[in-house]
Amino acid sequence: MSYLKKPEDLDDLRYSSRILMSFLNVVKDELKAGQDCGDWDDFCGDYIRYFKGVPSFLGHFKYKYNVCISINNEVVHGIAPKGKNIPNNSLVSFDCGVIFNGLFSDSAYTHILGDVGPRATHMVQVCRDSLQAGIDVCKSGMKVRDISKAVNDVVSKEGFGNVVELGGHGVGYSVWAEPFILHKPEKHQDQKTSLFVNKLICIEPMITMGSGDVLFDETPEDGWTVTTKDGSLACHFEHELLITKNGCEVLTDISDFLETPPELKERYKGKIF
Repeated sequence: MSYLKKPEDLDDLRYSSRILMSFLNVVKDELKAGQDCGDWDDFCGDYIRYFKGVPSFLGHFKYKYNVCISINNEVVHGIAPKGKNIPNNSLVSFDCGVIFNGLFSDSAYTHILGDVGPRATHMVQVCRDSLQAGIDVCKSGMKVRDISKAVNDVVSKEGFGNVVELGGHGVGYSVWAEPFILHKPEKHQDQKTSLFVNKLICIEPMITMGSGDVLFDETPEDGWTVTTKDGSLACHFEHELLITKNGCEVLTDISDFLETPPELKERYKGKIF
């Protein structure tokens, strides 16, 4: 169970989120077809460390990368090795986390590159809408199942597959903490968990063009990437929230981005910039 233990930790958590969202804003501005995921992974690590943060995914359960980059039918946890190129006319999700002074931030965003067709474009918007619906019900006294219902109501209305093997989670002082937040009203003990003031959670709907069923890669070369079972396109959005009495503070929804250091722009010239 994760909650804000000390009021003074909130400033560090906000700054952790600022580092993270500033990196993801660079992705939004600079992501192009043909780029190498390995270059983005290197840049991610350098960017986070420049601002005195630590990439929280690197080394977590022996994960080898700073960021997860999932493309098309890759739902989440896509690895980011050298030689994995970003194709045109594709959906590309970046999922990343930062530690600053022991406080963990976590967020994800799916980008549309080129022409993926009207249905896939609509799916991305529906995923964003479902995340917002989950956020809108968050306040002290509500339960995890209220988030689940709000997300699923948006997804099911539009006929997309809702991934239930994975979901949101507690956060703040670790990459992952209880409760497990399903994004569909199913029987699970954490569904009855109540939200309370200062609780820290991530909501992260993952939806697909198909059934919502997924496969987990178990090969030695990967071991992480989760793909759609039917090969359909997928997308993923995530925000981190602090529960308040009358609602919530979305810690990863910011507009005051850090400026990208000129030396990093020069170092990754022709790769990222």
